[in-house]
Amino acid sequence: MLKKVIGALAAATLISTAVAGPAQAAGETINAGGASYTFALQQVCTQAYTVDKVTYNSVGSGTGKTNFRNGTYDFGGTDSLYGPTETKPAKFVYVPLLGGPVTIAFNLPGVTRVNLTPTLIGDIYVGKVTKWNDPAIKAINKTTNLPDLTIVPAYRSDNSGTSNNFTNWLRVKYGAPFKQNDSFATGVGSDLVKGSLSGRGNSGVATTIKSTVGAMGYIDLADANKEGLNYAHVQNASRQFIKPTVANSKLFLQKMNLKANGEIVFDYNAKIRGAYDLTLASYGLAPTANGTSKAKAVAEYLKFFVNTCSQQNAASQGFVALSGTMLRKANEQIAKIK
Repeated sequence: MLKKVIGALAAATLISTAVAGPAQAAGETINAGGASYTFALQQVCTQAYTVDKVTYNSVGSGTGKTNFRNGTYDFGGTDSLYGPTETKPAKFVYVPLLGGPVTIAFNLPGVTRVNLTPTLIGDIYVGKVTKWNDPAIKAINKTTNLPDLTIVPAYRSDNSGTSNNFTNWLRVKYGAPFKQNDSFATGVGSDLVKGSLSGRGNSGVATTIKSTVGAMGYIDLADANKEGLNYAHVQNASRQFIKPTVANSKLFLQKMNLKANGEIVFDYNAKIRGAYDLTLASYGLAPTANGTSKAKAVAEYLKFFVNTCSQQNAASQGFVALSGTMLRKANEQIAKIK
């Protein structure tokens, strides 16, 4: 049964750094990786963690799920759950780690604000709208001098949880041909507009947008800000054009549903004023039947991540830290790691 997340991702009181890890876990080397969406914060947290050595590789959610399943990683990071046709590890747990907005970043010299609707974003990715000064875009950007430039859609080339969430958002808000998939090209199919550019990881798409005048693509807030990119105000279900910020993403996340396994179930059509609904949640994948000191060390690092490091650093990096019911659920899931 779904339980309503009450203040799931509202502002939280910092939890003591005493959760960093017990003495018996000292000296472990933890190899992890996956979602590039969380990489900016993982860099901060792995460098701040001194109990054990933790390395997090930004390789995309698809590779994170695969490498955790085959034992290459001690824990995985992913913005998408294992799909119905994917082989799952025998015994593992999903640990909610954080949430945050997915920006629609763009490169238009002289233009700092653009309003876009889900319909327009979908039309751009299937080639129905190809110019920045298309009448449909101009109609909702009356005070913006939009250039006569070809729109160059950018997308992830690797299997990606960001793509999974973005295609699912388009599936709900736009409809066919979009379908939820870690592969954006698969999620669009043959309708993907010719001339689109791809990049590996959120950082790769950000670099592609920055180097291509007229480009537009979906990336995390951290990489958009790192590259100095502008991003669209996207229309939500309340028909407001909302800027992707930590606060606006939190407004949306805290109204979503929470499943017993830690999954956040998104309702993109929920009418929440001021909320940015192109938002995702990111998870850790960890073993529940390993029985080793390495598994205990993974649990201690994830405790540190959600209770201490994220609380202190998530907002400044462009993410929403867990709190309330969602933070309690994360700690319940971590307690199952063995």
